[in-house]
Amino acid sequence: MYALAEFRMNSLDKRVPAAGAALVAFLGGVPAVPQSTAWLLLVVIPASLIWFLRTTVSHARSFEDAIRRIEQIEGELNALAGTNLMRFQSTHPSRGRAVGGRTGVETVLAVLLASLILLGASVVLADVALDAAQSLNAYWVFLSSIAVHHGWVTFRWARYRYPTATSR
Repeated sequence: MYALAEFRMNSLDKRVPAAGAALVAFLGGVPAVPQSTAWLLLVVIPASLIWFLRTTVSHARSFEDAIRRIEQIEGELNALAGTNLMRFQSTHPSRGRAVGGRTGVETVLAVLLASLILLGASVVLADVALDAAQSLNAYWVFLSSIAVHHGWVTFRWARYRYPTATSR
């Protein structure tokens, strides 16, 4: 169980540098390519942010599941022993407050912020690099729908709770 928790935490830790690298590459790349390629990047990159945030949230929820199960095992072992032998997860300060612990919260929020910055940069880059007013209106709707989706995914993640034995 600890190996699974470690895997999920490592997966989360790798997300923030990836978000930063994507941000830098995107901001530097779009102005340097031909207009047809710029449109492709301005559609594909923001759309891929859906996957990036959803998989980050999935890792955070899975990490939450692993640490909650470890907490349950600690409780069961302590009950069998009649004393508090193990109590790291069961007494952790972020227990029940942060989905995926502090690592999960920080990573999801960092990926969300990087995604929103990329969406904002997409608006600016599309407005500067492209000159089709009608297409820009449709592009705004496209980016807005991604931003709304991000809000929904983040809202659902923040409300996630590990199912207790009675709710299974």
